[in-house]
Amino acid sequence: MRTLLRNMLRAAREDRGSAMIEFALVFPLLLLMCLGATDFGRLFFHAVTVANAASVGAFHGAQSNVASAQYSLMEQRATEDADNISDVTATATRFCECPGETPVAIDCSQATDVTACPGYGPPRAYVRTDVRQTFETLVNYPGIPSSTSVGRDAFMRVQ
Repeated sequence: MRTLLRNMLRAAREDRGSAMIEFALVFPLLLLMCLGATDFGRLFFHAVTVANAASVGAFHGAQSNVASAQYSLMEQRATEDADNISDVTATATRFCECPGETPVAIDCSQATDVTACPGYGPPRAYVRTDVRQTFETLVNYPGIPSSTSVGRDAFMRVQ
């Protein structure tokens, strides 16, 4: 029994630094995985923020025919909504169409003209807001681009 105890103590003394060496070897991989998970989460946060900003801009323009022509105000609403991320660009547009089996695009200046679409009435008006942002990673990972474009567009029918 005494010999067994002595052998166990000797083995413990010989392995004393191995845990520190193993940690030193694994630590860079753990750090890279943590940074990768952080960047992955940041990318999803930026994507959700950009999508929400596009919806806000389109929602503002869809309130009325007058609001649908205020492109700069729709763009401003979209960029204000994405104020927690930087370098966001927004572009707003409006388009109109006459419904049918194959919808026909029409000039939006006729959006209030009841006779613009024969058999239907006034054309349908839509607004679209396109929001873009360039996402930069915290660390340059091998084989993965350090920047990527995150974008979303949203469109709604004008009420």
